[in-house]
Formats: sequence, structure tokens, C-alpha cells
Amino acid sequence: MRETQAQQQTATTVEKNRGRLETRTVTTTTATIDEQYLDWPGAKQLIRLERQTVEKGQARHSTTYAITSLPRATADAAFLLKHLRGRWHIENRCFYVLDTVLGDDASRSRTGHAARALNGIRLATLNLARRLAQTVGALCREHALKPNLLMNRLRIFKN
Repeated sequence: MRETQAQQQTATTVEKNRGRLETRTVTTTTATIDEQYLDWPGAKQLIRLERQTVEKGQARHSTTYAITSLPRATADAAFLLKHLRGRWHIENRCFYVLDTVLGDDASRSRTGHAARALNGIRLATLNLARRLAQTVGALCREHALKPNLLMNRLRIFKN
């Protein structure tokens, strides 16, 4: 993104969490949003998100690019940084748990009704755990030992 400072905005956050130091910088520009450079209907801003993480002495750096239809008046760099961070919160809260705890990515069912049914069961498990304010692992262990408890909680049948 090579442009003048007037067309560019930057916002940065630094967080120390769980032994990691994370620096996120969003740079937005409106400079190249025209027919000559970018023929993308509705595009208002280009976004560059740089993430730098230091954990246990190891540094990692990644850069991601995005396009938004939100004009700068509605979404400045600070707003977009917060929004992108919130998106990852949702990603980590749902899909990370599905994969690591419930083995969603390791599932051999990839197509058809079985894959959809198993994904639905995993999502229901995740939602039930959240509703009961338990971790997914604790919920799975509890119901593995007491299957009737699960049936009662789901109101499938009562003992």
C-alpha cells in the first residue's frame, strides 16, 4: 500500500495474554479504490492486518489483506481493527473448540448426510456446554459416564 498519509489510516493494539505478546496493526487506504486499480463493485477501503506474536521467545509475523464496502466515515482503522479482532474471538470460541475438543477436522465424514448430522451433533454439544456453563471436555466426560443424564437434559426421555 503505497499512498499518501491523507489516504491512509493506521491503528495498533498490543496485548499480553496467556504468555503471548500480540501486536496487531491495521492500515486502511482509499487510494487505489477506482476502476483503474481495483474493479471490485462496492469496495470502499483496502485493509492490511499485520499480526506479530512473541511466545516463548519465538516471533511470528503474518499479514492479511481484505476489502470492505464500509466507507471511512463509518469504519475507520480503529473500528476495523476491533471488528477483525472480534471476528477471531468468534472463530476461536466456536471452530477452535469444535476442532480441538470434538475432533471436527479429524472426522472422516466429509460429504453427504452423515457429515451434516455429525456436525450438528458437535454444534449441539458445544451449545449445551455453553448453556450449562461447563467446558466441552467436562460435559463430554460427564455424559459419557451418565448417558441418561444427557437424555434428560435434552428432554428425549425422563427416568
